[in-house]
Amino acid sequence: MTITLPTPPQREEAPPSGPVSPTFTQLARAFVGVALAGIGGGIPAHTRRAMLSRGWLDDAEFAEAFTLAQLTPGPNGVNLAAMVGARLGGKRGALASTLGVLTPGLIAMTAVTLLLLGLPGGLPPTLQSALRGAACAALAVMLAMVGPIVRVGWSLNAGKLPIGAAVTVLTFVALGVLRLDLLPVLVVLVGLGLMAHRPRRPQEK
Repeated sequence: MTITLPTPPQREEAPPSGPVSPTFTQLARAFVGVALAGIGGGIPAHTRRAMLSRGWLDDAEFAEAFTLAQLTPGPNGVNLAAMVGARLGGKRGALASTLGVLTPGLIAMTAVTLLLLGLPGGLPPTLQSALRGAACAALAVMLAMVGPIVRVGWSLNAGKLPIGAAVTVLTFVALGVLRLDLLPVLVVLVGLGLMAHRPRRPQEK
């Protein structure tokens, strides 16, 4: 008599883990939301929130993209969208992010120009007051973003030297206290940071 043993169930292989690259449409939609939320300003803060909530970037990766956007000529919000999009989706990602962040403002400003700016006296006083209030709210949003960026910069070390903390403090003193010109401060301190974090041979680490 032949006894047939039951076949053990086969275990299904888990899908490979790792970050999923967003599609062109997903990036464009995300940055349309960023632009709509950034009334009065605060585009970088809303960008950070959108990227972290979707798991597309962490704080360190966002800080890197934000730094490059700050050092690149042009509007910071658009630069940041292009940097993030390029990081997540290459050239198509940069195009999607840039279109997404620019389109709502383009539509809104075209509508405002056609409907309001032709009126005598320009914008109504009520709308001017509302825009000033939105600017105050945007400042609060920007301040909420400063903390994570400073934490990332503060934690950067060159060997045992706390170069991140030193550059952060020197930048604040030079620009916020001494009121020095931005360009020479950037040249000196960015150069210091690049020298401290230059690629090293294994024996130098």
